[in-house]
Amino acid sequence: MSMSSSIIEKLSGVMEVPCLENARELEAALRNEGCKTKIFGRLNQKASIEAAAESDRGITERISNAFDASLTSARMLSGFLKSDPSSSPRIAAQRFLNPDREACIWDPQDRKIGFGKPMIQFWSEKDGQQRRFQKYQPAEGLISALVRDSSLGMDQEKMAKTILELNSDDKLKTFEATGQFGHGGSSALAFCELCLILTQPRFGQATNEFYWTLIFPEPEGEASKQSVVRKWFCNSEQLPLKGNVADFANLKDIFPGTSIWHFGYARGDWLKSTVGTHQDSPTARFGRLFFSYPLPFEIHGEFARGDTASGMRNVKGAYFRLLEDRSGSEAVVEYRSGEKSETLMVDGAEYGRFSVFVFVLKDRSQVRNYVDRSRPVIITLHGQNHGERTAKLVADANLPEVSACTILEIRLDGLEPEALSHIINNSREFPKDTPFTRELEARVCALLQNDESLIAIEKKKQDESAKQSSEELNRKITKFLSTILSDALAEPSAESGGTAPGKKGQRKRGNPLPEIPASSSPLILEFLSVSPTYIPEGTARIIKFKSDARSPRYSFHGDNPRLFTNLTNVDSRKARLTVTGKADIDGRGYGSVTLSCVEVAKSPISSEEIVGSLETILQTVDGRILKTQIQVGVCPKPKESERKRRQSIKPIILFCAPHASDREYLANLLVEDVNKVADFGSGLEKYRDTLSVSESECAYWGQESNQEGESSLKVEINVAHPRMVALLKTCLRTEDKVRFKERVIQDVVLDCYQHLFRLDDLPESVHEQAATVQDEVRAAEICLNYDKILRIATIDSKQNIVC
Repeated sequence: MSMSSSIIEKLSGVMEVPCLENARELEAALRNEGCKTKIFGRLNQKASIEAAAESDRGITERISNAFDASLTSARMLSGFLKSDPSSSPRIAAQRFLNPDREACIWDPQDRKIGFGKPMIQFWSEKDGQQRRFQKYQPAEGLISALVRDSSLGMDQEKMAKTILELNSDDKLKTFEATGQFGHGGSSALAFCELCLILTQPRFGQATNEFYWTLIFPEPEGEASKQSVVRKWFCNSEQLPLKGNVADFANLKDIFPGTSIWHFGYARGDWLKSTVGTHQDSPTARFGRLFFSYPLPFEIHGEFARGDTASGMRNVKGAYFRLLEDRSGSEAVVEYRSGEKSETLMVDGAEYGRFSVFVFVLKDRSQVRNYVDRSRPVIITLHGQNHGERTAKLVADANLPEVSACTILEIRLDGLEPEALSHIINNSREFPKDTPFTRELEARVCALLQNDESLIAIEKKKQDESAKQSSEELNRKITKFLSTILSDALAEPSAESGGTAPGKKGQRKRGNPLPEIPASSSPLILEFLSVSPTYIPEGTARIIKFKSDARSPRYSFHGDNPRLFTNLTNVDSRKARLTVTGKADIDGRGYGSVTLSCVEVAKSPISSEEIVGSLETILQTVDGRILKTQIQVGVCPKPKESERKRRQSIKPIILFCAPHASDREYLANLLVEDVNKVADFGSGLEKYRDTLSVSESECAYWGQESNQEGESSLKVEINVAHPRMVALLKTCLRTEDKVRFKERVIQDVVLDCYQHLFRLDDLPESVHEQAATVQDEVRAAEICLNYDKILRIATIDSKQNIVC
């Protein structure tokens, strides 16, 4: 059907002033014209449309689709008409639109590529505006949202079979496209009422035509498990509607390409008109969700810049902002690791490779400018955020201090589809809990544990904390804790055996290895050990080497690798060893190679045996070759065994207070030196952020760590808490204050100790619950427990001391 003047007027109006009211008027005009409708995708559409749980994820999928179209269009304009299986989104972006691996820029590599970056824009809806057919209305309100690309576009038939279909197979043979999970931008429909789509193809299409439709909700006519279905307006042939560009003065500038407006979209807590980079601004939010995607896009309008209604902001992934923030006198990043790459192995089978990138920030308060502070571990696929984890993953690598200021990316680009299906959730918000995810996290933890730069930073931070702690108080707490049975890590006891439940002994780790000075003309390449290394059957082992070369010039990875490793002289009958991981040389001069030994149930390894050599080669820029070798072998699968540990733990008690507190006054109340009252550490900040309370209301937090073979318990106590201050003020004598303070601290430390270390006489189920409890539960426990501690200490003081 041809477009009537009424429809032209309403369509023009909704594009000029995007809002839910104008979109409803367009819907009414289409109905009045007798326009036919068609079900969106299929009747059973609920699961596919509601794939995302947060409204920012829905827009993210739309932007991802715009990037996919841009890469495909760039490929075709560059003369490559068929998609290549070897061309992932990263590779395609580097080949056609951005050759710089260390930057997020738009730099087309062929003069025929004349289109620009994708863009998004938001408009606020009127206060009180509500979506139809829904009881729950978002408290944050509604917006209208536009996502646009001027790259590929679609013809009429393809539009019906892709963007208006569910789980289409269009991208299965488009290898530069991110999509493969069958949901994509359709999840955005769960957060809006109406959706307007306009498109015009770049290839093989008259320039005066475009295709469009409006997707709308409608109550399900029959009894069904879903109360609302979505439909779209079509012509008599059940294809999208056709329009003439000449009828709309503002369309010629946006075609070819695709523009999608969402009306009555859930605003969420991430869309605020702010200039900052924290996570409630759209710029930072999308920078996190496209964490290391190699292409930028734009945000237009008042939500791009708070100081103008017609501004524009270039959005790039947080990973690239971190790379930029490493330079200059105000550098935010203290340490960036080289690429650490490992093979994911589950039950002896290989499922491709993943990579790990680590950023340690100088100031932990800056973490919120790049990621969600409570979830700084980002799992990405082709640069897009597909799940987040808490800092516990870093803390479990014996890096509790480092974990508070670290941003970690785990890239899954090289994993096989089978592994991805066991890791990635449809919601993209957190990974699945499967053997694949657990093995992935275990390998990441091992890589972090063996990074000498991270070890050095951790030791430095722990030493700084220890200096702030009261030695006399620590001595008393150590004596107090020595009366409690514990397997806290120290030296093994003289007696072997023992069946009591407890954490397994960890490798004793001394001071970090000394830094190897860098050289522009490398001469050093050596394995740390000259003795043969044996890999137990069914396990993996990291073997370190040192060098005066530095990454990225000397790297296992990238376009021009100069580091190589291989197994040599391996007996083919005993070839169970494989190289499954490589970590680039870090800033202190250390790299590593991971060897895995495959387990064969029918033929277990019964004794130690040398099977070959591991060789690492470095090719210098001046043509020289450096080599180093170490003999490697296999040995039997380790048996599960434990030895009892001496009752030993090193407490570190830190008195903390909000930044603006009167430190001298608090120190006098505590009978401590003023320099013993420090700023909040990572634990109290976690408590504050988790419960969203003021700093004065924060109580305490404990964190465990292992340094130089000894278990440490670091406890941060907010001595500016109003109730603690009030109770200390009731104590008239100095000795009464000291006794009250020590009683409170004993109970606080005991709570942290029992939560973090295992007691032999508790059931295993209690240990499991304590180990898996989330921060929210733990913080709530502390809140209740602190009240009890103060009450008991008050009762005790009244019975035993004069206040």
